[in-house]
Amino acid sequence: MENAKVASNSSKNSGHEKTDSAAERVHEAVDRAAAMAGTSEERLKELADELRGHADKLAESARSRSKEVTAVVGDYTRENPIKSIGLAFLLGTILAYIFRK
Repeated sequence: MENAKVASNSSKNSGHEKTDSAAERVHEAVDRAAAMAGTSEERLKELADELRGHADKLAESARSRSKEVTAVVGDYTRENPIKSIGLAFLLGTILAYIFRK
């Protein structure tokens, strides 16, 4: 009878050891996944900041180009007022004809 108790206890201990081992592996996997998620989140934030920087540079470039074009058009208009009026009238006529159809 005592041998049966010892065998029963050893099988219970073996079951607990397997359960504990499995639980430990699961905890390790969860810890690795959490670490990877944290790293991914940091990387995404870095990429977002980098993209924001590129977008700011593009916006600034577009603003400066727009100012340059506006200055050139303004200079041409001041130097050639009759041509400017004629071009505006011609362009307006063409657009009216296109949109009327």
